[in-house]
Amino acid sequence: LAVNWYDESGNVIDPTKIEQGKSFYGHFNVSMNNRSNIEEIVLDQIIPTGWEIENLRLNDESLPSWMSSYNLDKEEYLDIRDGRIMWFFDFKRYEKASYDFVVKLNAITVGEFFLAPTKVEAMYNKKYQAVVSGKVVSVAPRK
Repeated sequence: LAVNWYDESGNVIDPTKIEQGKSFYGHFNVSMNNRSNIEEIVLDQIIPTGWEIENLRLNDESLPSWMSSYNLDKEEYLDIRDGRIMWFFDFKRYEKASYDFVVKLNAITVGEFFLAPTKVEAMYNKKYQAVVSGKVVSVAPRK
C-alpha cells in the first residue's frame, strides 16, 4: 500500500500543510506480491475534518490527463461518505497485480486535524492487510 498526495497539476505535495481553498488528490496504490485470487478487499480512508471529498461522479468531472497511466476503475463498489471513502475490489491472479485509486479533496476548514491511517484488507482473510500510518495535517488560512 502506497499513499501519495498531488496538487491539481500532478506535483507531489505534503498533506501536512495545505492552504484553505486548494483542491488536491489522494492517490492510493495497492499491489499484491503473489499471484493469488484475493476476494472482498476494502481500501478505507477516513478524511480529516478540515478536508472535504469532492465527488467527481456528481459533478460529471474527469480525472486529469496526468493520471492516464494509472490502473484505475478496478473497484466493484465505491462508497463515498462525508468523511470517508471506501473502495471494494478483488485481485484476480491473471490481472495486473497493482491497482490505483484516486480521490479529489478540498481544504476547507482552517486548523489542525488528524489524517487517519490508510487501511487495505481482505475482509474475510486477515492474512492480507496493509496500513499506512496517519498523521497530523493542517489547513492554513488563504494568503
